[in-house]
Amino acid sequence: MGIKENGKHFLILFACFFLLACGLEDVPFIPPVPQSNVSRVMNNRATVRIPNDVAGTPFTHFAVYYRIYVSDVPLSSTISSTSYPAINPALVSSHNHFHPYIDSTTHVNVDMGRAFNARGYHLLALQGHSLSGVLSSSAWGTEIEFDFSSGRAPTMIAGGTTYTLWRSNGGGLFDPQPDRLFLNRDDLYRRENITPTINADVVDIPDVPAGVRRYTYAAMYITAVGINVATYSNIYSTPALIHVFLLPD
Repeated sequence: MGIKENGKHFLILFACFFLLACGLEDVPFIPPVPQSNVSRVMNNRATVRIPNDVAGTPFTHFAVYYRIYVSDVPLSSTISSTSYPAINPALVSSHNHFHPYIDSTTHVNVDMGRAFNARGYHLLALQGHSLSGVLSSSAWGTEIEFDFSSGRAPTMIAGGTTYTLWRSNGGGLFDPQPDRLFLNRDDLYRRENITPTINADVVDIPDVPAGVRRYTYAAMYITAVGINVATYSNIYSTPALIHVFLLPD
């Protein structure tokens, strides 16, 4: 009798293990924006074609992460990875860190929110609007355009509407100076303003005198975000690099 009971317990434990193992394999997945869906024009414009294959997934919205890099060089041609060393060594470091995730079939279900935050990146915002609301399911199958043309504040066009881009304030943890617009001004790249409590979204360039370190670039990545209904935590797709934009004066 004891042997039968032990055998029954073993079968129950084996069944539980099998079900748990199957559950571990059923990890929620969100398709990314393929890097090939991004088109760039010079150093101030980029278009992103949003896929429509996220229906039926735990998708909730797209997020854009950015970081601003101070530089001593103005680049007029289209910026590529070969240009990054001339802009700022920190940009090269971040690019090398994120590049393996782009279009990866092995680096999936990575907490990209935490990964971007760890590299000093912040969530892009919109003036007077919610970016997550604008880039929700209504954006599927459409194009969004980022425009950093000179003479005006950078914008994003989505669904035929033009939105002004806003820098993050870290949920009130830091004060972006001189304001939240993506414009190249002295208060943005002034070395004494680049602190954890002022321009925490900006990274300085070392060993460059103040008189020549007067240009700024914004690197931006896009990732799809969803909710894991089992844990109620965010899940992310792999990212795509939108562009490294030269901020207009």
